[in-house]
Amino acid sequence: MADSLYDLDFSILYPLVVALSVGSTVLGAWLGNRAQRRGSKAEDLGMLAGSALGLLALLLAFSFSLALSRFDTRRSMVLHEANAIGSTANFALMLPEPARQPIFDLLREYTAVRTGLGRPYDVAKLEQDVARSVALQGRLWQIAVEVTAASPQSLPVYRFVGSLNEMNNVHESRITAIRYRIPGEVMVMLFGVAMMAMALTGFHSGVRGARRPVATVLMAMTVGVVMTLVADLDRPARGFIKVPVQPLIDAASGMPR
Repeated sequence: MADSLYDLDFSILYPLVVALSVGSTVLGAWLGNRAQRRGSKAEDLGMLAGSALGLLALLLAFSFSLALSRFDTRRSMVLHEANAIGSTANFALMLPEPARQPIFDLLREYTAVRTGLGRPYDVAKLEQDVARSVALQGRLWQIAVEVTAASPQSLPVYRFVGSLNEMNNVHESRITAIRYRIPGEVMVMLFGVAMMAMALTGFHSGVRGARRPVATVLMAMTVGVVMTLVADLDRPARGFIKVPVQPLIDAASGMPR
């Protein structure tokens, strides 16, 4: 269920989750009004609604923190990759002339692929970008082998190889950060608890005969927005919140022509 919701366009997912939250609250209030007319009491419902809201708050805080930490990891991986590519280009400047231009051409192409990695969201495109990145790395390593064979004791060659190795390591770390996300089971549980808490809150208000529709709807809307924000942070390639790739653009523009 969570993956199906995630696969929706976020311009649809945001209003959908908000509408479901509001609908659960309105349904609970309607049931509460009917229960009130039958003479039901509300002594224990306040404690139940409060407990459900407390559990929801705990789950939202946990999920938001997890999604935000993953977003920060992806953002830091972009910066680390841009630094690794820039260092590789700088060390390439110290290599013999025949090897420089092919390296710069490959690095520019590599940076372009990494800038658009998985964007727009498409599983097939992500796999193609990964395959293209690995192929470009292989061609860079072929050049590294050639310059190492020609100058095995050269310090610039040694530094270039070390920087190229770091670039490869960051590549794998960034791919892992993109592919890993909050488990779907956690999102399903969060969604279920939210609907239950909103329904209990509405039911409690209905049984008590409270008439605060605006406040109730605003609370349900806020819960729906926060839940969708967690999903948006967790899937930055397909929502409104994007991981900035400006460091990679800057790294590409700073390479010698």
